[in-house]
Amino acid sequence: MRSSRTVLAAAAALATALCTPLLMAPTASAAPSGLADDFNGDGYRDLVMLGGTHGKDGRVTVVYGTSSGPGTRVQVIHQDSAGIPGAVEEGDQWGFAATSADLDRDGYADLVVASPGEAVGDIQMRGGLTVVWGGSKGLGSGTVFHSPIAPEYAGSGDSFGEDVVAGDFDGDGDQDLAAVSHSRAGAILFEGPFTRSGGKAGWQSLGEDYEYLHASQLATGRVTADAATDLYVLGSDLGDDDGAMGAFFHRGGAGFARLAGQLRVPDDLGHQVGGGTVTTVGDFDKDGYSDLAIGRGYENPDNGRGYVTVHYGGPSGPNTARKPVKFTQNTAGVPGGSEDDDHFGASVSAGDVNGDGYADLAVGAPGEDLVGKRDAGMVTVLLGRAGGLSGTGAKAYDQNTSGVAGGIEDDDYFGWSVKLADYTRDGRSDLLIDTNDWLDSSRHGMIHLLKGTASGTTGSGSKTFTVNTLKMTYKSLSGPFPH
Repeated sequence: MRSSRTVLAAAAALATALCTPLLMAPTASAAPSGLADDFNGDGYRDLVMLGGTHGKDGRVTVVYGTSSGPGTRVQVIHQDSAGIPGAVEEGDQWGFAATSADLDRDGYADLVVASPGEAVGDIQMRGGLTVVWGGSKGLGSGTVFHSPIAPEYAGSGDSFGEDVVAGDFDGDGDQDLAAVSHSRAGAILFEGPFTRSGGKAGWQSLGEDYEYLHASQLATGRVTADAATDLYVLGSDLGDDDGAMGAFFHRGGAGFARLAGQLRVPDDLGHQVGGGTVTTVGDFDKDGYSDLAIGRGYENPDNGRGYVTVHYGGPSGPNTARKPVKFTQNTAGVPGGSEDDDHFGASVSAGDVNGDGYADLAVGAPGEDLVGKRDAGMVTVLLGRAGGLSGTGAKAYDQNTSGVAGGIEDDDYFGWSVKLADYTRDGRSDLLIDTNDWLDSSRHGMIHLLKGTASGTTGSGSKTFTVNTLKMTYKSLSGPFPH
């Protein structure tokens, strides 16, 4: 078996290096669907795929939803698109990360596209966020928001927007944005409401409780029982004596900018959380408090087997009195077995695949070898239940699963990125799986959609979508979006 360590470690190294997603009155009469990714207000989620090339840089592909899931209407957006500010330039990384929410309260979700490599004036890699506004016909024109940190404090390489998430973080009823910044702030909160002319209610740095926060990824959810959105910032406090690397918790509400809790999660070698680690939030035990799952697919450079840790939530956020649970492919009930370079946990996403009210967890192992094919890839779904996630009833999916298109081939990396969301509006999350072959730009990445049913995820009736892959893009599916 040829080792995939060089290939997948390169992706992890990329993530590490780069780190290591309303003041004006409503302008439309459409009733809000309540979905954060319904750009045309028809009541169905729209699928966003990141990556793909346009000229010298990236693009975003949107597939509009129907009652049976993403349909046939496709929109490709880039910086040459009408109404989108800026210009296509090599290295802008337009589409590196994305999220969505109704930012201007007009009843239509808006798409937020990050370009952390964007130069602003003479400042290289300053970064920015382009809000592409939704409407009755779908996504239209855009507005750019740059980091509010003064250049003398941010400087070259701020890379604002390496991750971006949306939610009502301050609890005032308006949707806000939080984005990674490589300034001392670590992460920036943009307070809604927003306007199409570039207005916003204000901004805050999330770094006042850190000496120097080096953030790599953000994860949102309702961790506590109140209505405000909570946030985990994955990264390290570089001013702390031991690096204080871990997941930092900010509780939604008036005191959102203050650090409310911290999880330290050393890996098997004693290291703290590092680049290439991925996170998702879901209530796996249905106790009313969401839990944090951390995918550690790239953490151990010696064998690359990978694992996932789950840290349970409580009334005040992370429940540090409750022991975290670790899952590997050797955990009882989990299909397969731990092998070198499987990278189990390289991608994770939470959602309810069977409609029982418990969040379930999809885990990608893109380095899994199958039927003699190297790095074919596999995705495992762990089921939530009273007491939390377990291996009982877990199921694995690959391109030999009945109903799933394609076939097992070398270097498919099935499970490179995953996302759980309800695209058919039946109360069950559907599973999106990326096969991202970024080694060969002549091949196309294939996105698979496997439906959720009362008995769980099924390959029967699955759909596929393709996008020309952009080399060195480490995630292809935007989200997960808040509900």
